[in-house]
Amino acid sequence: MHGRGRRMARFVAIVASLGVLAAGAAGPAAAQARKKVVVAVGPSSDMALLIVAVKKGFLEQQGLDPQLKIFDSSPQALQIVVSGQADITMNTEPPHLGARARGGKVVQVMTGWVSGRNAAIVVRSDAITKVEDFVGKTIATQRGSGSNYHLVWFLARHKIPADKVTLKYMAAPDQIAALARNDIQVFSSWEPYVTRAVQTIPNTKLWSRAGDDGVEFRDNVLMREELAKNDKDTAVRIVRGLIETADWMNANLREAARVANEVLRAPSEEDAYRELQLFQYPGDFRKSVFEHQLKMAEWAVSLGLFTAPDPKKLVEELVYPDIIKAAAPHRTDM
Repeated sequence: MHGRGRRMARFVAIVASLGVLAAGAAGPAAAQARKKVVVAVGPSSDMALLIVAVKKGFLEQQGLDPQLKIFDSSPQALQIVVSGQADITMNTEPPHLGARARGGKVVQVMTGWVSGRNAAIVVRSDAITKVEDFVGKTIATQRGSGSNYHLVWFLARHKIPADKVTLKYMAAPDQIAALARNDIQVFSSWEPYVTRAVQTIPNTKLWSRAGDDGVEFRDNVLMREELAKNDKDTAVRIVRGLIETADWMNANLREAARVANEVLRAPSEEDAYRELQLFQYPGDFRKSVFEHQLKMAEWAVSLGLFTAPDPKKLVEELVYPDIIKAAAPHRTDM
């Protein structure tokens, strides 16, 4: 090789080695640039959207570093976000309203699912065979939950005075054992606790689902207010990832059930699939959410579940459409 050729070969080798070094340096830097997002969930099917968003990589594809944290129930996951130890979670309207009313710096940024089938009332069939039998019975629900709302609605619809039943507030997972012991004869809860009770406790049956009683819930994505308002780029990435997750789940529900069941731990993937069929995943945020949540806020205040001098202002502070307007303006009419 001539001198000039050797110099050129050496030059090419040096450039190539610099390229390798640069790529190596960029790798950790790129990883460091990924914003960590802590996603708080419970092991129930109402959390499937968030579970799939992490497990299938939809949030990671948005340049985020999602960390899935699993808690005993969705209300517990909500409290973790309120405390600032997590960034996002999901829940039905009443718990979110209560959290905001009590000073929690959290906002709703999109609707994850809509369903009238997830919440339900379960009874001991040896104690209740007709609506009138609810009188004098002990009924459990989780205080301030969507199922609490469903129960109050159910009693009013069937003209059962609240003072004619004994109401016990307890965490959703504890209601199954209480029903088995006959400490309670009825509970108002959500999946998977509803089906688990019917499948495992003799003389137990599902009385009605929320939709049968004219109740529909919108489970909204809750985000730390500081993140939503002070780190809009990250918030927009989260919402984009969740919208893509919702669209994918609608088209691939059975696969979504398989992925979600890594956390749900349902007896089988078929059971998980059955539960996910109870939901619709719109991946949007519509202005109808205001009126819907205002009714629930007024109900909760009337029962003393929380204090809010102006329920309308409470809803306006909680619902925050700015992020979805930036992420996917065609998914909102606000």
